[in-house]
Amino acid sequence: MRNFIIKLSLLTVLLIASIVLHAQPAGTPPGGPSGGSNPPCWPPPCIPVDGGISILIAIGAAYGSKKAYDFYKSKDDVEA
Repeated sequence: MRNFIIKLSLLTVLLIASIVLHAQPAGTPPGGPSGGSNPPCWPPPCIPVDGGISILIAIGAAYGSKKAYDFYKSKDDVEA
């Protein structure tokens, strides 16, 4: 069982790392493609916020439900 958990954890880390590495764009030269000073999006930070947050929420929900399931399962085993 421990070997399975280690393999699953490694696979998850590699999958998330490959998604993150693929999502990084090749930078454009300063000033944009036309040489102007306007940023390609507005407001200027141009940071995608949803990518990591949705994954973090999904993993947190899965972890919490697993802990709740284990708690109720162990509680039933003690009573039986």
